[in-house]
Amino acid sequence: MRTQILYLYSEIQSHNLPVLARLASSHGALVDVIRWNRDKLTPFTPADMPGVRFHERSAFDERQLMAFALELKPRLVYVSGWMDRGYLPVARALKAQGSIIVTGMDSQWTGSLRQQIVAKWVHWQLRKHCFSHAWVPGPMQYEFARRIGFHKTEILCNLLSGNSDLFHDAARALSDEKRRHYPKQFLYVGRFAQSKGIDLLMEAFRIYRTRNRGDWSLTCVGNGPMESELARQDNIVVAPYSSQETLVQRAREAGAFVLASRDEPWGVVVHEFACAGLPLILSEHVGARPQFLIDGHNGFTFFKDSAQDLADKMSLMSSCTDDQLVRMGESSARLAASVTPEIAAASLMSALRSAIPHG
Repeated sequence: MRTQILYLYSEIQSHNLPVLARLASSHGALVDVIRWNRDKLTPFTPADMPGVRFHERSAFDERQLMAFALELKPRLVYVSGWMDRGYLPVARALKAQGSIIVTGMDSQWTGSLRQQIVAKWVHWQLRKHCFSHAWVPGPMQYEFARRIGFHKTEILCNLLSGNSDLFHDAARALSDEKRRHYPKQFLYVGRFAQSKGIDLLMEAFRIYRTRNRGDWSLTCVGNGPMESELARQDNIVVAPYSSQETLVQRAREAGAFVLASRDEPWGVVVHEFACAGLPLILSEHVGARPQFLIDGHNGFTFFKDSAQDLADKMSLMSSCTDDQLVRMGESSARLAASVTPEIAAASLMSALRSAIPHG
């Protein structure tokens, strides 16, 4: 009998699809996904695939959502946090009926007063009645889950994975065209917004080109409120939100990936371009940084939201020899291999073992 899984999700992105596909193909699951379809940040819309059905959140009021979930009788439920309050009564009802309820957590633990209040609220209001496990991508999120009160045996790892099979194809360029002629191009992919540090990136690139006399170009791929301002900058190519297949080609043509975020709980895009074999320049705020960047080994970290520090790290990167850059890219690909869609799917399925008696 196939395992029924219910995803109570926010906005589905393209990187979610390989994990969902592995749940169906490798673990024989039937996956129903409720996804946000209004006020989305990107235009991506998923299509049903074998073993996976998508349902629009707007098609359900609270009563209809509860009825749908109870009729489905899922053995395993994944809830993308507690930002959709309509999901919580469903999680509570299904947990009372014996379902395993896993909440996703990608926020870094900072110890702020606000986080301490949230941790206490989730612990007393939701932890016992709504959730069985927490699923986190890395160590800083693990700490948040522990603060909420999840026991270490109730915390699953490897929450977020890029499409490693697809992006790894770009890493083949390291032993071919990049070894012959390394591309002098920085690449950014993401939202064009202040939270992503786009203003920092623009200023840093201006310093890099003028004061530091750098000769690499910069390509920015995405969409967002700062697009027109970004497009007015010299030596910056702005490209629209793109398919993952197009991004793989972008990675083959790029020399390094840059992410200047002021607020980046994790950043799947870091995993994707590490898989693609790109050296990395990351803000200290990027949650995926400890897992996929070793400073000086496969890239550099910049600090204190400093455009000057970012410009200096861009200069440091572009001063490396082609051979050094190739070796850095190979190191990125090796670090990225620690997480794959298969590993992510297996990590979620491991929650079901808690329902199996041992001894």
